[in-house]
Amino acid sequence: MIASTSHLRPFLRPLCAAVLLCGASGAVADSVTLVELPAPDGYPVAGATNITADGTVIGVAYPEGLVVRWQPGAEPEVLGGGMTFTLDNITPVVSKDGAVIATTGYFDEGGDAPVAAPEIWTGGTDWARITGASAELGSASVFGISADGNVLTGSAEPAVPPAEGPWPQLPWMWTAADGQVRLALPADAFSAQAWAASNDGHVVAGFGRTSSGDFTRYALRWDDGVPSWITDANGQRVGQVIGCNSDCSVIVGAGVENGQGDPRAWRWRAGVGLEYLDLPEGAQAGAVTYAFESSEDGNVIVGSYVVFDPNLGPTNHGFYWTAADGPQDITGFLAGWGIDFGAADWIDLLVVGVTPDGRTLLLNGLDADYQRRRAVVQVQQDDWIFADSFEGFGPLRAD
Repeated sequence: MIASTSHLRPFLRPLCAAVLLCGASGAVADSVTLVELPAPDGYPVAGATNITADGTVIGVAYPEGLVVRWQPGAEPEVLGGGMTFTLDNITPVVSKDGAVIATTGYFDEGGDAPVAAPEIWTGGTDWARITGASAELGSASVFGISADGNVLTGSAEPAVPPAEGPWPQLPWMWTAADGQVRLALPADAFSAQAWAASNDGHVVAGFGRTSSGDFTRYALRWDDGVPSWITDANGQRVGQVIGCNSDCSVIVGAGVENGQGDPRAWRWRAGVGLEYLDLPEGAQAGAVTYAFESSEDGNVIVGSYVVFDPNLGPTNHGFYWTAADGPQDITGFLAGWGIDFGAADWIDLLVVGVTPDGRTLLLNGLDADYQRRRAVVQVQQDDWIFADSFEGFGPLRAD
């Protein structure tokens, strides 16, 4: 469900103001707090997409599609970025230190339609189109950024479209030194996109499609530009890569859609290999699961899984996975701490991001009144200090 450019449903009322909720239970953590993030003044709808190491949140303000930033303890700021292309819960992307934000802008080059190209923000209100665009690539979108902000990844249309047949998506990576470099496709791939990269750019990961008529996404990685499919212990291809840590020694991704493979999300670790993530207790059997991001050590993973509601159809439920406790539905996890956020009648609630230390989670959802809502959740041990300036009640001790 993250594959489309947008799966937003109608928004019927303005977003509510920020609130703070907390509670306690017998869970492993000693305190859990939640801060709900307000929409910027003058913008009825805003979505959150990514979180930095200090808890700064990046997202999009609608209807213009402008980039918005929530810094801890401050009011939301609209940073501009033009009429950006957004992929719900994925872009805009941000480096873990918050210094570089990237999104897809549209630029008038005098043709029949604006040309899409990645643009970056490095401070103030200025955005700059990336330099060194490849002559092989036409309109391009950015889907990933390395943890240090030095590498961008994405896909593009061919600069010269094929004479017949559908257009493939061509994967690329970008650095300031080398510009935008097209990545090779495997011999048995028709199309591909790059969604993640290591800080040094030696590893890039994403997904490929095997034919123009098959829209199933299979995980790909490029090692120094050489592509290979990511497979499980049985040699079966797994679903698309969505993210990796700073050196891509931990890669996470989604289950295979369309019934073409294992629907479970997965974690791959260097020297260990690939393991599937079980569904949260009570989840529907066979639900397709998406792992969006992991902590730096790979011991915390967040994402969503699809639930088929008889009234709403397919909806997304967020999950919070730890190596110690396995998968937990985020609504149930919060309810165990007395936090009423993301009740069963919500349309969607995803956990879209986690900080490198695994202590802060980013939630983005649509409640029962079709209001887009965003929140930051801190999972703290008893003596942890709120170093990121978010203030919460606590610490609360488990019984």
